[in-house]
Amino acid sequence: MVPMNTRITHLTLLIAVTLTATPVLGVPNSFFGNGIIVIPAHPRFNSNLTREVLSAKHWDQNQFPGPWEKETALADFEVKRMSANPTLFGAVPDSVRAYSENNELHEITITFLDAGSFFGFKAGGEKSHSDRLAGADRRSEFNQLYRRLTENLRMRLEQGCGPGKQNIAGRSDLLRQVYTDYQWENFTLRLATRDQHSVSLHIFRDQSAPRSFIDPDWAPLSPSERTNRLKKNVRHSDQGDLYLENIPMFQQGHTPFCGIHSLAMVGHYYGLRIKTADLAAGAEFRNTGSARGSNMLNLYHAAAKEIDMKVSVSSRFDPRRAERALEAGLPIIVWRRVSEEREKAHQTQSLAALPPPNSTQKKSWPARDKKGSPSHASVITGINLERNEIIFTEPWGDHARDRRMRFEEMEATAYAAFYFKW
Repeated sequence: MVPMNTRITHLTLLIAVTLTATPVLGVPNSFFGNGIIVIPAHPRFNSNLTREVLSAKHWDQNQFPGPWEKETALADFEVKRMSANPTLFGAVPDSVRAYSENNELHEITITFLDAGSFFGFKAGGEKSHSDRLAGADRRSEFNQLYRRLTENLRMRLEQGCGPGKQNIAGRSDLLRQVYTDYQWENFTLRLATRDQHSVSLHIFRDQSAPRSFIDPDWAPLSPSERTNRLKKNVRHSDQGDLYLENIPMFQQGHTPFCGIHSLAMVGHYYGLRIKTADLAAGAEFRNTGSARGSNMLNLYHAAAKEIDMKVSVSSRFDPRRAERALEAGLPIIVWRRVSEEREKAHQTQSLAALPPPNSTQKKSWPARDKKGSPSHASVITGINLERNEIIFTEPWGDHARDRRMRFEEMEATAYAAFYFKW
């Protein structure tokens, strides 16, 4: 189940702030401008912060103006998102995120256009003829905006930095990303465009721009060294829980990308540094508000191959197999059938042991083999064999961590379980 999309469906015209033609601290005038930008309705922070995101002082202090909120915070990894979006590089973006590791800022990602949030979640996809007509109009509108943003940003960057250098990341066809790097003073400005999916600008300090999707700290490690590192995340509680720490949170928001964000969370834990928009593009979503028709299975295999792992898929959930994986420090992704009633029940559970289900409760569980019924992707992060309970996390924010479910319900509702291994 994914959250209902309460987002305003019509577009809002947003006019960028008018700036003086006087150069500002050496930042090229072309980076600013007065473009009329059409984006999905988001809160607006009515200021132009282009100069600030290119300030060495702000990068050194890891402090920037504007309203920010944490999306995930682990011992050595933090993601912050602007809760209202400013004008940046002549446009009002869809989202702005700052990524830090070991208390040091290493990337600012400005996503100007993202198919997931643009189209939002639509239960069941486009069911009727009118839905399909409206969807076609939206896709046409998206494609026009994609071309407009791509041309505008490329022009601004070339005027301010000169010609960019094209590079490629990703080893598989599904994940391969062609991008253009522009150099301005001590910054790399990386323009990444994915047709029908996203337009984003990634800002790095000059020497820190990555050339692959593999964490440089993980890349030289052997499989045994990676395994030993992951085992350090395994914990045991007094109440019999076996659980994993240090799994990041990437929030799917109002998108149909639960399987994408779950994969991004697990992939990051395994050393894969790839943004959710790139994963979604690799899955070839059809932008209908639903995941139907996407190439998710092959994407999971491609993501595993990118970091020299393998993934095996089981059509049933096996608690004993899950225990062995978790003991090795390996989280599991499950695709399962869901209902609003059951998700509310999981949300309100306490740490007290869950009672065995009765026949009435079992009848309320959505059947795993009912194709076409609502489904959702979750990350299994723990297990309690004494209490027959699974501990799982949803890609909805830190409030959705460490939920619990009886083995019987997971076995009855899960129709795919993904086990990663070296």
